[in-house]
Amino acid sequence: MRVRAIMTPAKELKVLQPTDSAKDAIQLIEDNGFLSLPVVENKIFVGFLSKQFIYDTFFKSGNNDIQTFLEKPVGEFLFNKVDAVTPDLLIEEAADIFFKNKRRFIPVVGDQNEFLGIVTQNSLFGILTKIYGLHDPKISILTDDFKGVLTKIAETISKNDGNITNIALLDTEVMGIQEISIRLEGKDIDRIVKKLEEKGFKVREFVK
Repeated sequence: MRVRAIMTPAKELKVLQPTDSAKDAIQLIEDNGFLSLPVVENKIFVGFLSKQFIYDTFFKSGNNDIQTFLEKPVGEFLFNKVDAVTPDLLIEEAADIFFKNKRRFIPVVGDQNEFLGIVTQNSLFGILTKIYGLHDPKISILTDDFKGVLTKIAETISKNDGNITNIALLDTEVMGIQEISIRLEGKDIDRIVKKLEEKGFKVREFVK
């Protein structure tokens, strides 16, 4: 899946201009319950601004006149150390960017560097949860022969009216033992677990 499928389009976003005052920026951020907002100039993403960054800059400046300070333009507080991505980026790569950079959002731009929208942590984690079936029941099976047992596991689940939504392989790092984590759907998951155990599979964990 690509970023374009989960991004929030620019037309649905509140954005700031570099010429907006810091006071107006704070008001817009507070009125909409945001932590930060993208800053766009002539349809080009130029950075983002958070209320915290404005106040941090004020306290570090030694200025005592907050009202006058907040009349400064957004351009003076701009944080632009943010790499934009394209709509064709894989969502797995977007997840890696969030993990490494701890960003609140990632800007998305087109071929001409025009601002197209953003990807937020919530939208990314929401779709990953859906893709990997994290709300589905989970069965964990221990094995030393992943390739040899996977087909048999799938057949047993299918024959008992189950449907696999996700499979993950984890190395336990103990004597070559691997853990197969399976998310699945079905009317009677307990019956599926029983049938797997009857087939000799070592069910380590079953989470309904």
